[in-house]
Amino acid sequence: SSGINAEYGGGRCDEEETAQETSVREMAEEIGIEPLEVWGCLRRPVISLRLENVYGCVGYLGSVDDTEFKLSEAEVSHVFTVPLETLLQTRFVRNYPNHVTNAKQQWKRFTKELANDQESHDRYQTLTAIRAIEQYSMPGFPSPISTDPDIWGLTAIMTDRLFHAALRDDGYPKHDFLPIKEE
Repeated sequence: SSGINAEYGGGRCDEEETAQETSVREMAEEIGIEPLEVWGCLRRPVISLRLENVYGCVGYLGSVDDTEFKLSEAEVSHVFTVPLETLLQTRFVRNYPNHVTNAKQQWKRFTKELANDQESHDRYQTLTAIRAIEQYSMPGFPSPISTDPDIWGLTAIMTDRLFHAALRDDGYPKHDFLPIKEE
């Protein structure tokens, strides 16, 4: 957790580094431990509202004592763990305003690059549609620490997608980015 948001560790891929390698490296840099096993990564990236591709990876830490964490003070204020069953039982869906509609300078530069690239045309159309949305709904989870904000945004979306991938046969609902329609 960064103190502002509850979020998974992450960062940009170094040259010729896979999403999985980046995930393990960033975890070691930010909280001082590495997973015993990496089980896999999302097949498709989640596109952030900052217009970046984000790849979620899942691994197994084993039994970890809080004293084993070595936090990067510049990036992490604290770490918490939550049983998966607790997250499954407390999931909610909430409406949020779309802040991309106000990011005009970054948007203009980014969409100009995409508009001129035929391979990116579908993504350009998707992002143009996203920019027009005033509000959207997404899944979230209550923080286990009462003074922390809820788990939301990309962290909640990736957690939700993990649950859907693992539990869809048991009826876990898939929740994609959904615009709120004005009535």
